[in-house]
Amino acid sequence: MKYFLLMPTLIFFLLFTLWPIIKVVEMSCYQTNFIITRFVGLQNYVDLFHNEAFIQSIKNSLLYITILPLLNVIVSVSITFLIADLSKKWQDISKILIYIPVLGGGIILAQVWRWVFAIDGLMNWILSLFHIAPVYWFGNSVTSIVVICVIVVIASFGGYIIMLLAALTSIDKSIYEAAKIDGASDFQIKIKIILPLIKSTIALIYLLSMIASLQIFEYIYALVPQQYAATITYNIYVTGFKNSKWGLASAQAVILMVITFILSYFQRKIGNESNK
Repeated sequence: MKYFLLMPTLIFFLLFTLWPIIKVVEMSCYQTNFIITRFVGLQNYVDLFHNEAFIQSIKNSLLYITILPLLNVIVSVSITFLIADLSKKWQDISKILIYIPVLGGGIILAQVWRWVFAIDGLMNWILSLFHIAPVYWFGNSVTSIVVICVIVVIASFGGYIIMLLAALTSIDKSIYEAAKIDGASDFQIKIKIILPLIKSTIALIYLLSMIASLQIFEYIYALVPQQYAATITYNIYVTGFKNSKWGLASAQAVILMVITFILSYFQRKIGNESNK
């Protein structure tokens, strides 16, 4: 009976997860635009590493997964500690405010950011107050990546803060009281007691942020006119939907899956070791 109850989940997994993965791996061995299809083996994978756009997307993706998880952890932990010191009323208000960017759709929020970083937008208006020349924020790879990082952190930290606040509520209040009796300052309590107690949540946030960093798409699609800040995900879209090179796009998707699995494995291993 218990196995029968698992059947809907198993069928859903086979049809909508395992089968698409198998088909993507199969398609990666073909050169196809759905009109002409030719088996080429591993040639698509070889061609990828001679493809300048793909190489640049790999570099950008590695940059994102290096910077964004660290930024997300620092920002989320810092704001969580600030909110935790507020009264219950202001904590509730803060939770609502910080979660608003999470609720907004990526493309919708991208239009707001387009106005903020436009050549005649808010950021350049602020710079003009200090007599600084306007900046074309999406005119080169450096400023494009910096802006995308800022946008992604602001759009995602609300969810991470909610996770951290939930982790804080699970800590026994007597631990705080004992630390204060021993003469520990608020800063020492946060750094030496609270952080170690919520390290598993921080490790999870780091992992989720790493995986999300590989999947950045909508902000690049809506804001960056060139492939200055493109991730592997965005390059898959360009290769498949714009250039109709489905075999090459599938090969990139397979590489992205492998990278995601490897990151998940090592992050879980690190998390398990930190919990020992």
